[in-house]
Amino acid sequence: MTQFENAIQRIKHINWDNVKENQPSFELLVSEFIRRGNIFRDIYSPENKYRLAIFSAAETINTEIQVDIEGIVNDLNLLRYGWTARYLCKSFLEWSYLISSNNKIAMQFEDLYEPIIMLYERGGRINYHQNELLCGKYAWLRNCYGFPEKGSVKELKHEELDKIDNKGNVNT
Repeated sequence: MTQFENAIQRIKHINWDNVKENQPSFELLVSEFIRRGNIFRDIYSPENKYRLAIFSAAETINTEIQVDIEGIVNDLNLLRYGWTARYLCKSFLEWSYLISSNNKIAMQFEDLYEPIIMLYERGGRINYHQNELLCGKYAWLRNCYGFPEKGSVKELKHEELDKIDNKGNVNT
């Protein structure tokens, strides 16, 4: 199965009705997504200092996609879960397509969207409200250029995130 086919299956298997709030791992996942995005854009779009946390890496590197990703996203009916979910899943599919097509830049940053997809898989949701990106009780400024690079996570695993969440929940 290609990276692209795997990405489609991951999105199909997200239980969008299983919404959780305020899990400690959510802050880590969103922060890591923003951090990875800033590193990527420092290299491929350094002139753009006003950066939204939600972006399309494929558009950033101005590459063409040979597959109807818009049609796939429409078939998955992702808009019913909000425009942020739709946009980020579309961007993840574009990036996965480029990885499967052996795009060197995409392969170098193959885990760019991993934190946000893991957030969705774990029941987290994000949205914008009054110039802030929100996830449960956590908020980040919409313009995330100055986001610190310390505290990075090399490899994300659901088991490790479960441990973080279980430490934060006294009822477990």
